[in-house]
Amino acid sequence: MRVLIVDDHPVTRNGLRAALAEAAGLEIVGEAASGDEAVAEARRLGPDLVLMDAQMPGMNGLEAARTIRGERPDTRVVLLAVEESEAGVAEAMQAGVSGYLVKDVSPSELLEALRQTVAGRTVVHPSLTRALIEQVQLPGSRPPTAALSAREAEILQKIAYGASTKQVARALGISPHTVKTHLERIFEKLGANDRAQAVAIAFRLGLVR
Repeated sequence: MRVLIVDDHPVTRNGLRAALAEAAGLEIVGEAASGDEAVAEARRLGPDLVLMDAQMPGMNGLEAARTIRGERPDTRVVLLAVEESEAGVAEAMQAGVSGYLVKDVSPSELLEALRQTVAGRTVVHPSLTRALIEQVQLPGSRPPTAALSAREAEILQKIAYGASTKQVARALGISPHTVKTHLERIFEKLGANDRAQAVAIAFRLGLVR
């Protein structure tokens, strides 16, 4: 997982580099201090993932993310925000950003979020999930095709509050592979493409609390 770090504050970039330095299977390939630099470095380095500050002077993180995603659709972008913002998370998701986290996230939570993102999942900080549900439209979603089983509902409830696949597996005493199988069935039944969309649909239908 080749990561480009983007933040206009050197101290924050150093902190992110330190937090990710010891992670297995992760390589920090570069840094940038602005949205313009992020776009240029993404073109030059071709990272798998860009971890970027959402609020920067000049070209902000969201604008840079749109450009990067437009030029390199396979590159994932995760935005880090200083504070929770309903408008911010909604706009980011609609722009194709793969993750939206607040900066007080712990190093372990950050690493797990990056791994989930590279695996093709959308990651939103739990405190921002409600904003995503209320603000983001779900084009192409369709009505559920079947009722969820008790186990599927239990797993969806935990996912809705930010639990990872491994955390769900540990809590329920089942394997991560079994959790993934249940999630695939949940997505199919809800007409969802990923976790974020499944959670949004579930909340709207009153399937989770």
